[in-house]
Amino acid sequence: MTFKVTFSGLRERLQTLDRLEREQLPFAAALALTRTAQEVQKGVRDEMETVFDRPTRATLNSLFIQPATKDKMEARVWIKDGRSTNGAGNLVGQEGQWGQGRAASTWLTPQIYGGGRGDKGFEKMLRRRGVLGSGQYVVPGDKLDLDQYGNVGKGRLTKMLSGAQLFTQEGYNANATDSRRSMRKGNRRYFMIRKGSRPIGIAERLGYGRGSRNNIRLVLAFVRRPSYSKRLDFFGVAERIAEDQLPIQFELAMARALGTRRR
Repeated sequence: MTFKVTFSGLRERLQTLDRLEREQLPFAAALALTRTAQEVQKGVRDEMETVFDRPTRATLNSLFIQPATKDKMEARVWIKDGRSTNGAGNLVGQEGQWGQGRAASTWLTPQIYGGGRGDKGFEKMLRRRGVLGSGQYVVPGDKLDLDQYGNVGKGRLTKMLSGAQLFTQEGYNANATDSRRSMRKGNRRYFMIRKGSRPIGIAERLGYGRGSRNNIRLVLAFVRRPSYSKRLDFFGVAERIAEDQLPIQFELAMARALGTRRR
């Protein structure tokens, strides 16, 4: 999702400028748009810290800016979608909990629009294995201790999947160190639990020996697609900040441009 900062009413403003101001207008306008986009970025980040519980660094750093130029009077603020920009603001190629490499838009889109989320990387793997059924997703078990951000850490997730022998060959190779160590130790701490013949999640053994059969807990549950309500008013916050800041940033940019020209 992208928010664009553009000018409206520029023609009317142009009529009030003298010759020197008109000459400096392209520079001032591009600078004002870019500075406004920066204010939007800060404002949306502040909103994330307010509406989310312990947002991760990946979430807070998920906003990109494409600055305006004299040739393109438009600045953009968007959430990482698998692309990034170089220093000139041109798009080039790109994170997330439960599998690094996911674009931030995949987990933030449901928070902005509401509704269900997309697949995480390991969920796709489990679907290919036939473990996760159509319309099923993975969530932490109710009694599972989570990290400081309220998530399951990547290393811990790797151990769970490895112990339950749920890596594909591709996934096993990608996590070879943890998987080999787990297998050498005969890791049976984690295992897939079923209801009848249907997998319902991954469980953890909390004890061994006599009387320990039921001493387990569900660490990952296979559930219907989670649905989220709208929490981040990305466009509303961006619109309010842009409307407030653009006139201010334009006057500041014009004053800077004229001050530089008159020296």
